[in-house]
Amino acid sequence: MPYIAIDTNIFEHLLNPDVNSDLHIDKLLGYLSMERYKLLVDSTRKIGNEYQRMIIPIILNTDDTGQKLQLLRYWMIHAVRYHVELIQSDTLMQHIRRIICEIAEHTDRAFVYVVCKMDSMLVTNDHTHIVGRRSELLKKTKRERGPNTDIKRSNDACIKFFGRGESV
Repeated sequence: MPYIAIDTNIFEHLLNPDVNSDLHIDKLLGYLSMERYKLLVDSTRKIGNEYQRMIIPIILNTDDTGQKLQLLRYWMIHAVRYHVELIQSDTLMQHIRRIICEIAEHTDRAFVYVVCKMDSMLVTNDHTHIVGRRSELLKKTKRERGPNTDIKRSNDACIKFFGRGESV
């Protein structure tokens, strides 16, 4: 089974028509669920706690049974989660911490860490802390990660999985 890390903002943007006007996030999350991707989370529960705080209330506070809520329920309740041991003191985390240096960005560092450890992809729309620093993150972590590690915005992840020619 392949692995993927999905930033909390992707689940939030699923419900935001300004960001998801073309339904590309619906298509991406649906595809990843059908292909049975495992959701990467960290052993220190930074990612899981953020999901719990930000996404679970959306699911619990609605009676909606539409496709978007079904996707959220799948990823938050039913998707297989793979816990990656996060070691705060290792070289990989030290490199990430130098680049994502803001004190409150523990979860963003955890997202980058788990994809590096699992040689996987992080889907995020966080331009400020992650996407805008993508090349530096990938360059500085090169020795501690596999060759397939990548960080993509949701629309770029769609292009990777579906190609540029297909409408998303």
